[in-house]
Amino acid sequence: MKYSLDINYSPEKMENSKKRMEARPYFKYHDRVPVNFCIVARYFTRGFGIDYNDIFRDAETQYYWLLQFAKYQIENIPCDFCTEPVIYMHPYFDNVITSSAFGAEVAWPKNETLHAIPTMKDASEIESFKIPEPDAQLCGRTIDWWLKMKELAKETDITFNGQKGRVEMAPITLLGIGPHMIAVDLAGADFYWWMLEYPEECHKLLDKITKGMILIEENARKIDPRERSAFWLAEDSSQIMSDDLFKEFTVPYDKILYDRFGTGMLDSRGMHMCGNSIHLHKTLVEDLRISSFNLFGHLVPPKTAAENMGGKVLLWGNIDPVLMMSGSKAEVKKACMAALEEMAPYGGLMLGDGANVCPGTPVENLAALTEASEEYALAHKELFHAIV
Repeated sequence: MKYSLDINYSPEKMENSKKRMEARPYFKYHDRVPVNFCIVARYFTRGFGIDYNDIFRDAETQYYWLLQFAKYQIENIPCDFCTEPVIYMHPYFDNVITSSAFGAEVAWPKNETLHAIPTMKDASEIESFKIPEPDAQLCGRTIDWWLKMKELAKETDITFNGQKGRVEMAPITLLGIGPHMIAVDLAGADFYWWMLEYPEECHKLLDKITKGMILIEENARKIDPRERSAFWLAEDSSQIMSDDLFKEFTVPYDKILYDRFGTGMLDSRGMHMCGNSIHLHKTLVEDLRISSFNLFGHLVPPKTAAENMGGKVLLWGNIDPVLMMSGSKAEVKKACMAALEEMAPYGGLMLGDGANVCPGTPVENLAALTEASEEYALAHKELFHAIV
């Protein structure tokens, strides 16, 4: 075997996490509210003494480091990340895979996240804008790396407390950010005034992006035809828009993608949105009919999220990441208890950040979320069927 890894994590913990995650789509709980984080590669690189852009050198380098990061997370960060003796692997390029395919340039900083650099300077360019091939730019690299990592997984021996496990490739996906976010990646902030001055052209661009995304995802599912368990989009760029603009320039295109790719799943219309999205909640629930609101921005008070979405949408969030990084453990736990009191009674909550765990966030502050979940369960036994 080329790689060998033993992970110190008990089957009992996995089983309980699995039960928590299985109950959640039905707005139920097992023994406590589940906990999970948006904790990605940049969180780990500092602690491992490498530059962030080292992990983008080639497929095998990234595969190696993602294995190490998964082991560290499972062993050191109490949450419900690990539900079975499996490490799921997928190539990682932050949020720029699809935007790069559509023509955005990509910045590769030494120790910051990859980000898109707009290349569209004028709305007149939209008419000649071409839908890319489904394996263009980072879409093609992601496919290539996914196939290489699939072979590396066969050469990897994984055990959990000495018991046999495995590395498995997660279903390949190249989507994530929604059409409006891609448009903003391509045109920058100018796209917001283009919507007012050139609405017809903006609709043309969004239509082309949506058609291109369909080709990209269909190609991914041809390469890897396994069933998917969820379909999510992110529309962070929409939360600063009015509800009317959101309904006109975001909702129709997200609907097309949800209807095409989310059929038959328990979590078929997942949405992520940073920032203050309160004014869009009614539309998210009634027009887009989202099934989950994932890692939603900490600027949304938990009470408001509960009132607007509780019992209708699976909620995941939304503790302030800066508080998690810079506050005391007691302060983080207090915020968690407040969030649990407001949102947990509706069922289907997963406690987490809102959104992204900042590099340098102390592990003990991350542990505060699970501790708060356990304490809340003991005080509200009526909500948890595994609590006697």
